[in-house]
Amino acid sequence: MDALLGFTGFIAIVPVALFVYYKGRHLHKNEYTYYWGAGLIALIATILSIWTQVGEPPIDIERLPLIYELFFQGHLTFALFMLVMFAGAFKKKTKPKITLMMVRREMAIIGFFFLVPHAAFLLLTALGAWNPTGSIAFLIMVPLFITSFPKIRRKMHPLQWRKLHKAAYAAYAFIYAHLLTINLIAQDDGLRFVRFALYTIIFIVYTYLKFNNYILPERKKQQA
Repeated sequence: MDALLGFTGFIAIVPVALFVYYKGRHLHKNEYTYYWGAGLIALIATILSIWTQVGEPPIDIERLPLIYELFFQGHLTFALFMLVMFAGAFKKKTKPKITLMMVRREMAIIGFFFLVPHAAFLLLTALGAWNPTGSIAFLIMVPLFITSFPKIRRKMHPLQWRKLHKAAYAAYAFIYAHLLTINLIAQDDGLRFVRFALYTIIFIVYTYLKFNNYILPERKKQQA
């Protein structure tokens, strides 16, 4: 069981993807209801995260391993952000592309909500160990999160918005660096190299799809 917990993020991709497939339209139509729900859960988790660092909270979160991994170790955020990432890489007009793009904004916003307790929980550790990769990714995503809300986006020029959101690629790079460094430095179980390989494969596949489906065709179009 303990060995599987280290793969919670990979496993969580499946139920999250199934939810998007079957309930994506409901999520899209009721996005603010989901935001309030995710925000409330994230607020409670963040309070517990800070409380854990400064005192003794009424709940020992480490005794709830699945919840601990999903919300405090960032695995649920990882699952959501992987779907957000691949939504921009799948080929146009394909079923996965259409399904994910319908709720890409919603997944990104909810994913950031759930990132906050993880960031709060690991802030002192990150600063103490001087591994700023996760903190940099978090800071990059703050303006992306704010400008993802439709009311904020409508106040921006479309070109300005697109230019700002290209920073997501930098965030992806720092997320990858964060996952690798945390996995190799902070994890000492025998499966860390397996996770290292899985993280690397995921980002290689994403890079290949993005290049093959978007960057290469755009270059060919410019050369024509």
